[in-house]
Amino acid sequence: MATHDVQKEVTDLWIKKMKTHFNGNDKLKQGYVLKENYLKLPERFLQMGKISEENVENFRAALQCTWRDCWCGGEVREKVTQSEFIESMKNFRLWENTSALAKPMPFFFDAYDLNHDGFLTKEEFCTFVQGNGLDQERAEILFAQIDTNHDDLISLEDFITCIRAFFLSQDDEGHYSYVFGPLIGN
Repeated sequence: MATHDVQKEVTDLWIKKMKTHFNGNDKLKQGYVLKENYLKLPERFLQMGKISEENVENFRAALQCTWRDCWCGGEVREKVTQSEFIESMKNFRLWENTSALAKPMPFFFDAYDLNHDGFLTKEEFCTFVQGNGLDQERAEILFAQIDTNHDDLISLEDFITCIRAFFLSQDDEGHYSYVFGPLIGN
């Protein structure tokens, strides 16, 4: 696959971000994430009333692409360890087409858009990131940095930009590094 203009080596910050994301998905703290559990996320969102029944299959299909391309590096696996995930994401960063990363984002966005107006308010966004472990102050700072046009709303495009920056960026620009909570150590 062709590469785009990203560094092949990763920074310590990037590794901490990937460990943070992995640990957030390792709900049972077993040191691995099962495909079966990862793909249950749409049903959990449905049970919580966060997405509609008609979106469940589309969400699951998007997550399957993300599982295969991001979590498993294009391979077929039923479980992924933290080191396998980090290695897969290192390689994923070098692909020309990183669209698999964005596929499930509209479903997450819709789940956090509690009033379903097509935008995340500060309250909606802060609820999301506080659920990932950020305190109110840090959540508000992150919101202000994502809300680049300062209209007190985050669009789907802004949200996807933030998530892409989390996974693909090597630095702390925009503080997108903290969208999935405080970074864990080595």
